[in-house]
Amino acid sequence: MSKDTKFLLGIKDQNIKKVTIINNIQEKGPIEVQAVLDYRPKACPKCGVLNRKSIIRYGWRQVKVKLLRSSERDVLLHLKKRNFKCKVCNSYFLAATSLTQRNHTISNNVRIACLEKLSEPVTMTHIAHELNISSSTVVSMLKTYERDLLTHYDWLPSVICMDEIKSTKDANGSMSFVFMDGETHQFIDILESRTLASLEKYFNRYTKAARMGVKVIVTDMNYTYPELVSVFPEAIIVTDRLHIVKSAVVGFNQTRIRVMKQFAKSNIKYKALKRYWKLLLKPNEKLDIKNYRHYSFIAGRHTQNQIVEEMLEFDPDLKRAYDALHTLRSAVKYRDLPRLRQVLDASNQFPEEMEKHFLKLRDSQESIENALRYQYSNGPLEGTNNKIKVLKHTAYGFGNFNNFRLRIHLMFALKKGA
Repeated sequence: MSKDTKFLLGIKDQNIKKVTIINNIQEKGPIEVQAVLDYRPKACPKCGVLNRKSIIRYGWRQVKVKLLRSSERDVLLHLKKRNFKCKVCNSYFLAATSLTQRNHTISNNVRIACLEKLSEPVTMTHIAHELNISSSTVVSMLKTYERDLLTHYDWLPSVICMDEIKSTKDANGSMSFVFMDGETHQFIDILESRTLASLEKYFNRYTKAARMGVKVIVTDMNYTYPELVSVFPEAIIVTDRLHIVKSAVVGFNQTRIRVMKQFAKSNIKYKALKRYWKLLLKPNEKLDIKNYRHYSFIAGRHTQNQIVEEMLEFDPDLKRAYDALHTLRSAVKYRDLPRLRQVLDASNQFPEEMEKHFLKLRDSQESIENALRYQYSNGPLEGTNNKIKVLKHTAYGFGNFNNFRLRIHLMFALKKGA
């Protein structure tokens, strides 16, 4: 019976014996268990002398140990520990156990469960409630993970994906810098600030060989990250394809809204542009050209392709912006470099809103062309950022950047191990 109880409570120490439940488990409240910890020590932990009848038993000490919950009830172990006396150095010491750390009353199983729960998107208060420990204890256990996060400044991946995410209130900047291995998609670290000065200071800590080994930097349209080529002299910049198209989409939407506002709100052109704007963003090859149906504000039955063609007749600026957007999208999708260079040519006449965004694209044309030459993308890092945002949202935000960073590392480390 004692062995079965030990197994169910997760007690593996063979020196803990006589495990019995001492209260009525039918009653409400914690399950209370009593046990005895006794053995013959091999040596004195103070002076190191071998136990050749030099260590004697010297009474008991009662301690309370918190175990993992069982059947949704807290479990409290009343552990009777043997006290010893060394006759050589006249010191006293308690029997040690693998159930807990020295001088602690929370079992190691609870500590492991706490770290596992810290990798999930829940609040620390919720974790404390689930494990019957205090919130400050949860924070203390989180901080114990910090010593495992040693940065090795002699290695960097050959491909680095870079992005930013909303930071904590106590951070130096409003946005934090996140980066990962672009080939293995392994999360590397999150830094407090994304400013060029702070990034250069951080990456210059790495050895020259590690920095020379970086060959590709994948980033969005942020103007800061391409400047890091001074730190990584062998690296080329690859702009993420999603952000290339996204920039043109923003310019097109601005053009559409300006054209739409030229008409009165009661005008069918205004209503059509406001209602069917998604069709204007839909790739040409995905527009339905077979099925006819009725569309509000437009007389008759039409296909999606006909609706788009009719809306493009509303204004020549809208037509030019539409052609520019979908030419760029097609060039990126099919990795068509000549077509990309054609649409980015400075001699093209685009509406003011589109021209503003295409000017930024021209400034980054080399890295944009690299995006068509190579398969690297910031997609995996965007997915990582989404997981971080979920953690931050469901945990009701973070006031301390260090705790935020530790939980992110813990989340990806345990997910990787699983």
